[in-house]
Amino acid sequence: MNKISKKIVYLVNTDSFFISHRIRIADQLKKNGYEIHIATEFTNYKNLLKKKGFITHDIRFNKNSLNILLAFVPLLQIMFLLFKVKPNILHLISLKPSIFGGLISFISPVKNIVISITGLGSMFLSKNLFGKFRENIFNLLLRIIFLHNKLIVILQNKSDEKYLLKKTNLRKEKVKIIRGSGVDLNKFKFSKLPKKNINIVMISRIIADKGIREYIDSIKYLKKKNLIANFYLVGNIDFSNPSAIKKSELELWKKKKIIKYFTHKKDVFSILKKSSIIVLPSYREGFPKVLMEAAAVGRPSITTNVPGCKDAVINNKTGILVPPKNHIKLAKAIKDLSLDKRKLKKISVLARKHAVKNFNIINIVYQHILIYQFLDQ
Repeated sequence: MNKISKKIVYLVNTDSFFISHRIRIADQLKKNGYEIHIATEFTNYKNLLKKKGFITHDIRFNKNSLNILLAFVPLLQIMFLLFKVKPNILHLISLKPSIFGGLISFISPVKNIVISITGLGSMFLSKNLFGKFRENIFNLLLRIIFLHNKLIVILQNKSDEKYLLKKTNLRKEKVKIIRGSGVDLNKFKFSKLPKKNINIVMISRIIADKGIREYIDSIKYLKKKNLIANFYLVGNIDFSNPSAIKKSELELWKKKKIIKYFTHKKDVFSILKKSSIIVLPSYREGFPKVLMEAAAVGRPSITTNVPGCKDAVINNKTGILVPPKNHIKLAKAIKDLSLDKRKLKKISVLARKHAVKNFNIINIVYQHILIYQFLDQ
């Protein structure tokens, strides 16, 4: 079979996530002769993907909805797509596409499946009765999907691997750990720390599970302690997420001048360049892209000692780890590092070295290509 005839379908929640986390892999595959299909819920990037020569397919995922009736439409759309395209490889990215695409693939012509689970997030944080029931249902569905013969599951950290090996029938030989989606080290160049101001920056979706309220509470604490610093929050409210911060609450923080707030910016590098410390007090992650980008620019990170976050930094060398849901420890870490210019500079240099060694997007792309080649022999 000629390379030009090989096809891959990427099934992903949204086009924005594909652009920010997987576009370089698809670009390289196209150069290798693959026909690239992007199946997702489109927002702003459909034309860009088409200009790149990719074939687009609309899938209505109804993000974060657990309504079984609403799931019927995307399941049908995926089924028709797979019978129409007959891809050599189906790459499922994030949890809902993995569940939908994984189930439908049993009755489709697809033989080779790659599943990227980009972190067991909000769905696996809830400890109430409904949350545990939902978790058990998803684990049952994953047990079914993991029965596929030609399957590779890409995970981003060892904690998620340990969880899935214990809770499902996933076999270790079917798991590949790839630490995040990588960073373009030429774009995210090392930059010296700001000389005049201390700028503390949090870049994330504006949802409680990212530790937004702990960040706000830590700022209130630090202002009482008279720490002279600028505090920024950058990102958009994810209204579809169960833990979304209310717009009125965000407006109140702005009005009281607790933070300087900006919506999500495409040019993340310019924000990182002006920052002194990046903060991410998240409850759980896959492998946070912002921490990789911060390291590449030479910015120390203060983040939580939870899956994903703790995998992205080396404590006291490239960043600082603090307990989750503890604004006092977070505040003290921010204050201590802000006032210790020597340590700040040392961590800055080590963070860049860590990024060069571990987060180079060229290596991440290469690891994915090897997986595709292994499956589609």
